[in-house]
Amino acid sequence: MKIFLTILPIVMVLMISLIPTTFAETVNVSIPEGTNVEGCETNNECYLPYQIIIDTGDTVIWTNEDLAFHTVTSGNRLDGSDGLFDSGMFKIDEQFSYTFKNADNFDYFCTLHPWMEGIVIVQEASGEDGSNDEGGGCLIATATYGSELALQVQQLREIRDEKLLQTESGSAFIQEFNKFYYSFSPTIADLERKNPVFKDAVKVTLTPMITSLSILNHVDLNSESDVIGYGISLILLNVGMYLGLPAIVIFGIKKKFEN
Repeated sequence: MKIFLTILPIVMVLMISLIPTTFAETVNVSIPEGTNVEGCETNNECYLPYQIIIDTGDTVIWTNEDLAFHTVTSGNRLDGSDGLFDSGMFKIDEQFSYTFKNADNFDYFCTLHPWMEGIVIVQEASGEDGSNDEGGGCLIATATYGSELALQVQQLREIRDEKLLQTESGSAFIQEFNKFYYSFSPTIADLERKNPVFKDAVKVTLTPMITSLSILNHVDLNSESDVIGYGISLILLNVGMYLGLPAIVIFGIKKKFEN
C-alpha cells in the first residue's frame, strides 16, 4: 500500500502532462505514388483523402508514399503559401504532422508540384471548454489549478502540442493514452472539487514533476529518438525524486537510530 501511494503522484502527473484536448485524434493522409506527374488532380487523388473534416486539437499526419520529394504547405497554388504551416521537402516514407488549434477551412498544396491540392476542414470540438465532466477538456489539471488558463495547464499543453505531437511516436502515444485517460479522470477531478484537502495535496505533490517537465520547453524534439530519450530521462529523474530521495532519507534515519 505504501508503495502504491508513493508511485501514485508520478502516475497522476504523467497523465496530467499528456492531457488531450477533447479526445484529440490523429488523422492520416497519404501522398500516393505517381503524384509527381500531373493527372492526380483530375480526381482529387493527389492527397488521399483529398478533404478531411476534423475537430480543433486534432493532428493530421501526411506520409509521402511517392518516389519524389513533396511538401505540405498551407495556402494554394494561385496565392502561394500563407505561412501557417510548411513541411519543407520530405522524401518517401517520411512524415509531416500539424495540430490544428482553430476552426476554419485550411487549403494546402505542394510547392514542388502545385497541381497537388488538399483541404482540411476544422470544426469546433464539443466540450472543449471543459464544462462537460464526462469527457473533453483538461479535467484533472483544471480541477487542480482552478482554471484552464492557469500557467501550469498552459505549460503542459505547450509540451503536448508543440513537442510531443510534432513527432510520430509522440502522436501515437497520446492517441492511445486518450482512451485510458478519460476512463478515470472525471472521478479524480470530482474528488478534487469535493475535497479541498485532497486538491491541495495533489497540487503540492505535482510541483516537482511539473518543474522537471518544463525542461521540454527548452529542448528540441526533432526526431523520434529525441522524444524517447528525453521521455526516459524525465521518468528516471522523477522516479529518483519521488522514490529515490525518500528512500535515502528513510534509510539514513533508520541507520541513525540503529547506531
